[in-house]
Amino acid sequence: MKKKIVIISICLILIIGIIGIVYLCNLYDKNLVDPNEVVTDSKFEDVTYDNVEDIGNDVIGILTIEKIGLKATVKEGSDEETLKNYIGHIENTSFYDGNVGLAAHNRGYENSYFARINELEKGDIITYQTKFFTRNYIVNNIQTILETDWSLLEDTQENKLTLITCIANKRVQRLCVQATEVVQNDLQ
Repeated sequence: MKKKIVIISICLILIIGIIGIVYLCNLYDKNLVDPNEVVTDSKFEDVTYDNVEDIGNDVIGILTIEKIGLKATVKEGSDEETLKNYIGHIENTSFYDGNVGLAAHNRGYENSYFARINELEKGDIITYQTKFFTRNYIVNNIQTILETDWSLLEDTQENKLTLITCIANKRVQRLCVQATEVVQNDLQ
């Protein structure tokens, strides 16, 4: 009789545990960004290249990637608090000339701005606008890197934009998309 009670108790605990895991997985999935959704930072939807001075002191730029429907603000820092609301400028990378490093979430957060950068291909155009310049970049390098590999963020002579985000279910890896500045004539 005692063995039956123990077996029934273990079965009930397992069933409740499985139901709990399924519930949590469904709850987590509801927070994921729809990969077909256009992710635009609603606070700055009306920002144009003419009124960039109005974006505020704490925001350093606007990143636009038309192919994936992205237009969002960039703020200094790559800490968790910054990345909740902005694309973060990676500390110790260039602000203007050289290699500008940017990071953002790609899932699981209200503002998962890099949710669709995995759709970018070589030749796609990225625009980065600050109070000082507007530059167009062309994607020329897409690769998976280790989270400890900072070599693609090293300063360069040419103007580059390096976008970094996590990869689902690969805790120690990151997706890195690099683009090099192009002059307007090269875009035609």
